[in-house]
Amino acid sequence: MKVLMLGRIGLMENGGGDKIQIENTANELRNLGVEVDISTGFNFDPLECDLIHIFQLDWTAETNLYAQKVKKAGKPLVLSPIHHNLDEVKKFDDLYAFDFRRLSRFLFKEQHDRDTFKNVYRSLSDSRKIVPTIRSVFKGLKKMHQETLKLADIVLVQTDLEAKDLQETYGLNFNWAVVPNGVGELFLNAQQSLEGLKCPIDVKDYILCVGRIEPRKNQLKIMEAVCSLRDELQEEIPLVFIGKTVESRHFEYTHLFKKALKKYDWVTHIQQVPYAEIPAYYQCARVGISASWFETTGLTSLEALFCGTNAVASGERAKAYLQDLAYYCIPEDTDSIKEALKKAYFASPPEIPDHMRTEYTWKNAAQKTAEIYQRFVK
Repeated sequence: MKVLMLGRIGLMENGGGDKIQIENTANELRNLGVEVDISTGFNFDPLECDLIHIFQLDWTAETNLYAQKVKKAGKPLVLSPIHHNLDEVKKFDDLYAFDFRRLSRFLFKEQHDRDTFKNVYRSLSDSRKIVPTIRSVFKGLKKMHQETLKLADIVLVQTDLEAKDLQETYGLNFNWAVVPNGVGELFLNAQQSLEGLKCPIDVKDYILCVGRIEPRKNQLKIMEAVCSLRDELQEEIPLVFIGKTVESRHFEYTHLFKKALKKYDWVTHIQQVPYAEIPAYYQCARVGISASWFETTGLTSLEALFCGTNAVASGERAKAYLQDLAYYCIPEDTDSIKEALKKAYFASPPEIPDHMRTEYTWKNAAQKTAEIYQRFVK
């Protein structure tokens, strides 16, 4: 079986959770004997594949053009929308937007119109986005997303909540199945390799936040919360961020982040770490935190837990995976983040149930995905 995975424009350069999902699923599918290619953009031939799997629906217009091309060729189409709750996204835009995103909240009330506006200014620095963005201006981004969902033979969601969010947002019923995200073998075996572990950085008992440096990941609020926690406890608690800055998209937020780094000498920022080396950073941390304004799941928190590190997370979608194994915070509330960190910092790590070690893995995700592929490939 030959499968083509299609990602959003800029996926390979800018990275993100969807890149991790695509690459890890593809690697595990290859281990199962599935031939997988990964591509972005419009230069692909659907007839060269048995099936096409498109990733990402939110905010993007290009995935609709991908879907049209695939179905015109008469090929099976699988869609992983990686859909975020619209109320959470809108709340974020209303309360905590930076850069041009702040302007969009005054110009538009409807979220898809706001997303279209953002794509317009982003396409000014990336000509590959111009054509799909122009299409969305005239056709409507929400209508394009509805059409993409209709064109898909099946929609793969990460949780039941994601399917419900999609149905409520777009007013559609569609064929769907749950394929949970997971962690790689590196994380599954992480706790067994603690003895003799050498920390990759010269910092001890730190709080770790992994993710791209951007407003929705909430790094500035996390800094405020840790600063408050240090003052309250009168303890030297270090904070470590691992994540790329993308100044072209988040110039104001990046400026404020760099300014805060200069202010707080107890904060360490590492732009990029190879995926294979990430477990060691979690293992040496006391807490892994994801205080994002919106996420589909709590993947970085799951990674922290599998490494024997306590996790602080936010949102109902993270709870669907993490249940009572994590500590939860409200992203807009600095005190809430501080209190969750305080509890997690001094607590013993929880035992990870066996069912999570088999369910939330990329190997399992690939197995379920391959079984679904077989239903549509003759």
